[in-house]
Amino acid sequence: MIVDMHCDTLSELREKKRAGSRESLRQNTLCLDLERMKKHGYLLQNFAVFVDLKHTEDPYEDALDQIRLLHAELENSRDICGQVYSYNDIQNHIKQGKLSVMLSLEEGGMCGGDSEKLRALYEAGARMMTLCWNYENELGYPAVPEEGGSAKDSRVMGLKKKGIVFLEEMESLGMIPDVSHLSDQGFWDVVKYTEKPFVASHSNARSVWGHGRNLTDDMLHAMGERGCVAGLNYYPLFLNGGDDSEKASAALARHALHMVDQAGIESVGLGSDFDGFPAASDVSDPAGTANLIWALHRAGFSDRETELICGGNVLRLYREVL
Repeated sequence: MIVDMHCDTLSELREKKRAGSRESLRQNTLCLDLERMKKHGYLLQNFAVFVDLKHTEDPYEDALDQIRLLHAELENSRDICGQVYSYNDIQNHIKQGKLSVMLSLEEGGMCGGDSEKLRALYEAGARMMTLCWNYENELGYPAVPEEGGSAKDSRVMGLKKKGIVFLEEMESLGMIPDVSHLSDQGFWDVVKYTEKPFVASHSNARSVWGHGRNLTDDMLHAMGERGCVAGLNYYPLFLNGGDDSEKASAALARHALHMVDQAGIESVGLGSDFDGFPAASDVSDPAGTANLIWALHRAGFSDRETELICGGNVLRLYREVL
């Protein structure tokens, strides 16, 4: 049972289609497609609507275009999957033997600070959103500063007033805040201004590899206390700096051990970031999940603990929030 909180397959598929490709979400040459997910034991995949604010004329329309693509692709694969709007949908899809697809938003700036746009995206099925990507926006500041920024920026520059307003609206709607890409201070602002569990959909442990996109031990402690979930990111740069002498699965297991030690076994999940970076050695597609499971067992995780990491913890959070 695999539940993955983040991939960039949707935006990559759109680019392929714009270039004339006839590939689909059901079957393609990207890291992920529905048929391979079903073959290799997936239960649910979050597909992110990713918008690069510096390379789009209309971020909101860009997001809507990707959502229209997702809806069209799902319509053509109703026999094997369905979209998630509530936790009951996940349960119903399990009974029907179908995959579940959940819509996420990567870059809160796509709303332009307009709460009406946030609500419209929720109505379209968005159930999770990062407050920002790698740029400052109307809501707050990123973990990886823009050129000319510094680590200090991430420590002291958090959410703006509009970001706090959006958090309140998200909790009211039932949309899960995602702190991946958010600055360190922004993380603590989310802790302060929310009550429900949130996620870091694709972030690892900074004590294992010191990248600013990874979570500190204090952050992991706070997430564990709240019942949040952090999703292991397969990107080698966040695992070990891209050292190809270590298999990605082994590096992921090292991060998992530390994250469980700091946050607890119920606060670690998967957030592959598939199609957001070049394929990572032995976990480059759904088939590679078997290598990750093997690495988790070799690291000492029991069958039950591995099941929690691979899907159980995220499902518990979705049950509580959706």
